[in-house]
Amino acid sequence: MSMVENRLIFLGGAPRSGTTLLQNILDMHPDILGGPEFLHLPDIMQLRGKLRDSVARGWIDLICSAEDVDGRIRDLVTGFLLTFADRHGARFLSEKTPENVLVFPRLVEVFPDSKFIHIVRDPRATVASLLEVGKKARRKGESPAPFARDVQAAIRHVHRCLASGFEAARVAPDKVHTVVYERLIRDPEAEGREICRFLGVAWTPEMLRPGDKKHLGESAITVNSKEIWYDAQTYNSNPRTDSLEKWRGTLAAHEKLMVARAFLGSEELRRLGYDFTPDDLNLVDRARGAATVGMFELRRRLGGVLRRRAR
Repeated sequence: MSMVENRLIFLGGAPRSGTTLLQNILDMHPDILGGPEFLHLPDIMQLRGKLRDSVARGWIDLICSAEDVDGRIRDLVTGFLLTFADRHGARFLSEKTPENVLVFPRLVEVFPDSKFIHIVRDPRATVASLLEVGKKARRKGESPAPFARDVQAAIRHVHRCLASGFEAARVAPDKVHTVVYERLIRDPEAEGREICRFLGVAWTPEMLRPGDKKHLGESAITVNSKEIWYDAQTYNSNPRTDSLEKWRGTLAAHEKLMVARAFLGSEELRRLGYDFTPDDLNLVDRARGAATVGMFELRRRLGGVLRRRAR
């Protein structure tokens, strides 16, 4: 086992699923440092894929092997991240970029001795929060992230993130730990102890109050991001249960139905306790929502027909 590699903890999940809170909780542990989002692991994994493809095609195999590629990629990432950790005297570094989850299956191959944490939140809450982020960006005169532009884009991105995280957990169940956001909020000590057991570190009560400490990742995600994703008060908060059901009041009836239909067939989400039956909608809202969803579907199909005819 590489002790260098073993110092890295990769966090990931759909944006707005609780990755920031989880990062700040871990940052309260005396052995774990949480820094600003590194952001570029998906790009680096894309480069890794291109290099390995060139090796497989016999284009650069005289220069390097697939194993050489992975070694150089590993050196690149650890060079960035562990140099930062060493500067702060940290035993472990947790790297929290939500989109890490999209490359978890490949990161597990490159970093087989590292630990991975996939945080999962009710997709309805995640989509609702992404739509709020999109609205906030527009109010500030900024273009929203592609996955925060509308409900369909948000659903697609959340679906991709969840599918990749669940795939990594299937491939390497001993290396990937799944955290359910709602359980973390309702019982942070029990969930925190489970996380510590997975990481092989001792539980510390300070992890219950991540809002009591300034974290190195704050400026990048608040001021430097024009407070679209977080303001300082929200970023520096402790686990709170009062926003768990907020999505019920912010999502329109048709949006609730769209999200429910998109994730209703997920066996992994069902096992984690999520129920997507629309019990919170009255008959009128269900009818209106179904009609709106039907209209979206009709437009999508008509658009496909027109595109095929245009060819």
